[in-house]
Amino acid sequence: MAFTRFHDDPYRIQKQLEESSYAGRYFLDKPGQGVDLPFIEDPQIRMQGWGASLRTNTINLESDLRGLTRPLNRDLVDFNDYQLNAVPSSRVYYRDAKPFVEESRATHPAWMFRDIDRPRWENPLLNPLNGLEKQFEENISTRILEKDYFVPKVPVVDGIQHMEYYSIGK
Repeated sequence: MAFTRFHDDPYRIQKQLEESSYAGRYFLDKPGQGVDLPFIEDPQIRMQGWGASLRTNTINLESDLRGLTRPLNRDLVDFNDYQLNAVPSSRVYYRDAKPFVEESRATHPAWMFRDIDRPRWENPLLNPLNGLEKQFEENISTRILEKDYFVPKVPVVDGIQHMEYYSIGK
């Protein structure tokens, strides 16, 4: 006889447990940055993980946002008032910390240093004037050069002096 009880299938049980414990999974799956996470005052660093929006009582707050803390109805306005059934939660305040990397664009903007003269009196390693005079001619058509320097040569053939229709070339 075939096994037809889907409820006791181990893979279905595992999937049901994953779905039932989904709330707060993103807090449980990865470790945090530590107990005391300072808020770094640097515009180039973006908050991740905890971020600036972490609050206390996060699991119950998430359940309240999904509407799990009160029955679904539209008729009883006082019973469904979200302010009466709100989950107590408060912001987590972090201490401020100075940035550990100085941003050159923020501390030394370009407009402050545009008009400053920067003399460079040291000798360069390579002479920048070396490439002014070309060592050889370039971009010259070799076809035209061959035409210009062409000298016609008539071949000399021996033993044909009595034949006048051959060119002797002398």
